[in-house]
Amino acid sequence: MNNSSASSTKNLRLASLLRYGSAIFSQGLISGFHFILNLLLVKLLPVADFGLYALTFVLAILSSSVGNALISTPLCVYAPGTNDAERARIESMLTTLMTLLLGAAMVTGVLVSLSLSNTGDDFHIMIAASTFIVSYLARQYSRSFGYSRFDVMSVLWGDMAYVCIGAILLLAHNVYAADIRSVDVLTVLTIANGIAVLVEVGRLPHPISLMKLKAAATEYLPIWQQARWALIGAITTVIVSQAHSLVVSALKSPAAYAPLAAGFVIFGPVRVIFNTIQNVIKPEMALAIAEHRVADARRQMILSSAISAAAVLVLIVCCYIGWPWIDQYLYSERYSDAPMKTIVFMWAALTLVSALQNGPFAVLQSLKAFKQLAMATVFGSSVSLVAVAIMLNLAPVHWSLAGILMAELFVVAWVVKLVIEHFGQAKTFTSKPVNA
Repeated sequence: MNNSSASSTKNLRLASLLRYGSAIFSQGLISGFHFILNLLLVKLLPVADFGLYALTFVLAILSSSVGNALISTPLCVYAPGTNDAERARIESMLTTLMTLLLGAAMVTGVLVSLSLSNTGDDFHIMIAASTFIVSYLARQYSRSFGYSRFDVMSVLWGDMAYVCIGAILLLAHNVYAADIRSVDVLTVLTIANGIAVLVEVGRLPHPISLMKLKAAATEYLPIWQQARWALIGAITTVIVSQAHSLVVSALKSPAAYAPLAAGFVIFGPVRVIFNTIQNVIKPEMALAIAEHRVADARRQMILSSAISAAAVLVLIVCCYIGWPWIDQYLYSERYSDAPMKTIVFMWAALTLVSALQNGPFAVLQSLKAFKQLAMATVFGSSVSLVAVAIMLNLAPVHWSLAGILMAELFVVAWVVKLVIEHFGQAKTFTSKPVNA
């Protein structure tokens, strides 16, 4: 390698590290805000109301997984290695389809709210949940858009706007209202998401033009051949990690699910960081793969999982040392009947396994190996649903998390095997889709 090439490679790595650092700081603002908010809501919201709030977030994550699979991930893996004209075409086409998806999600939410609500309060809660899910979906796309352009500062400004607006509105509500409900929190977060999206859109050098729907759908067809597998994988990935929320809420009640959700609040923010690391690293990996820089792609994968696992281990140590305070402050009042220490440390094990998946998931998506990844999570989701159902019949509700752990271990073993196979074949690292 000559001096010019070595210098160029060094500059690329330095720029990547700066982007990683900025993105982690940016997500740290969001995660810290949600962490503090959830700690407060565990104490302030009635158990059933907190269960509804937590379930809304699960549905928002599921919806954003669909959006990521169909639109955000293709944007991050197809756009970075293209010229300006091709990038503009891809961005226009995918933004058109995301606009359609947002409209469809809002209409669906309103129709479901009208059909299922029995009283005025029920309708307000369901509308608040629906609009929050739509705003969450839009916000995840706007963040992915910034990362696909390697513009972490745009995402940082959006995140700062979200945190500041959310905090100000919640504090104002606390001053002027006697109590707080999940509908109030979801409404505030919806407003904050909307403003954050506007901030990011306002920072674009040129507005994104929308295509005619027919033209966008026609251009999307080649991407759909891969994205359909990404969609299956996205949905089943959420089922792998959240089967307990769906099964427990359906077979028991949101109140029965609430202690599990309360235990999750400690690890929820760090799990969101996993998604951010993936969003940042996928364009980097896609570019490395397009340029046949195998070692860089491998290094990015290892770095992604290592940072994720390190963050979880630090949090686990803090929980172990500070458990008496955590239990007294968070759980002793409303969740004294639940084995919260067991629940929290089961979530610790689950989150650590999820951290190990982060790098392999990102590199397989960057390789466009969506079908292979989908097969891993399809079987993993089946393991998750069956194991959770069995545990609910054999043991108390909190042991449903053991079923999730079985499924997560199954998936991480599968994806690591896939990555080893791909790294063992240098010919895999091309810009062509992997159809196997």
